[in-house]
Amino acid sequence: MDPRYLKIVDALVLLALFAGAPAISAVVGYAAWKGRPSGFDRERYALSFVASGAAAMFLMMYAQRMGADVRTAQYYLQLACFLLGVFLFGIAGGCVFGVFLYRRGEKPPE
Repeated sequence: MDPRYLKIVDALVLLALFAGAPAISAVVGYAAWKGRPSGFDRERYALSFVASGAAAMFLMMYAQRMGADVRTAQYYLQLACFLLGVFLFGIAGGCVFGVFLYRRGEKPPE
């Protein structure tokens, strides 16, 4: 990879972290507010938060500590691990919203 593209890659990663993850969180939180998926309750949202948050932190920390050089193929693995971690981080944030927005005792709207 040519070093002049690093600014573009860094900008896309920051965009994914600060715009993509909150957007995913909002979508998951809205689905929880609507009662979807129907098999989920507060406990399942909490468990999903812990599982996806732990996986996200592991992947992002692994990508950070990998220390791959831009000229190697390992850089793409590092980038993929970080972006997958950002995606899981967004899901974890949405599950936190799901814990608080889930309506207990109400039938989900159809």
